[in-house]
Amino acid sequence: MADKLSAEGPGVKTIKLRQLLEPHREAFGVRPTKMLFPPVEIGSVTLVDQIVLLSLMDFCTPKRIVEIGTFLGYTTRMLLENSSDAIIYSVDLPQGDSTTKDGFDLVRVLNDGDYNDRYLTQQRELIGETYLADLPESILARLRLIRQDSTTLNYADDIGRIDFAFIDGGHDLETVAADTACIRQAVKNGVIVWHDYSSGIHSGVTEFLSNEDNCSEVFHVAGSLCAFEIRKQA
Repeated sequence: MADKLSAEGPGVKTIKLRQLLEPHREAFGVRPTKMLFPPVEIGSVTLVDQIVLLSLMDFCTPKRIVEIGTFLGYTTRMLLENSSDAIIYSVDLPQGDSTTKDGFDLVRVLNDGDYNDRYLTQQRELIGETYLADLPESILARLRLIRQDSTTLNYADDIGRIDFAFIDGGHDLETVAADTACIRQAVKNGVIVWHDYSSGIHSGVTEFLSNEDNCSEVFHVAGSLCAFEIRKQA
């Protein structure tokens, strides 16, 4: 697929969604997908994000998927329901002890990246992985929930070869860089997707990928918050 993507200029290459969907149609025809209505919670993926993720997942037919940032489990569920035999490892911080929804200024939540991350952490602690609650055991059997700081994991040793990774955890530059370095060690032939590229709230992913040493083969789909890299080992 990478040879069919093109965009001018250095750095992250911005492409139209159609440039991703056209080779997908050629490869897979009219393929149904399973998606819930887009989530309404702050911090979730958009409908366009979902289309990007599912299109890229089809191209690499993954057996092992890593998601950094389980949050409420919406994307986790989407990945599970659109893969037949892939094992999905979803990583998020251990549960804390938040007991109240009070204390957050929603205007600031929508405008301050660090404050937004603290709010999202609290929401996960209060609500939990609600989108996974009604999945049948036959699907949940393919899910591995990992409650650990994502930057402390050695994915290559602990999981092995990863075919598809979705990085949507901590949004500060240091965490993005650490997550990416760890994931790149484990994804030799596959796809890495970063969420919150070009976000108006979180700047870490955009800042990280603005360094040309970090983004030689990275594409951003216009109208989405997704940037992706297709990795091929020589």
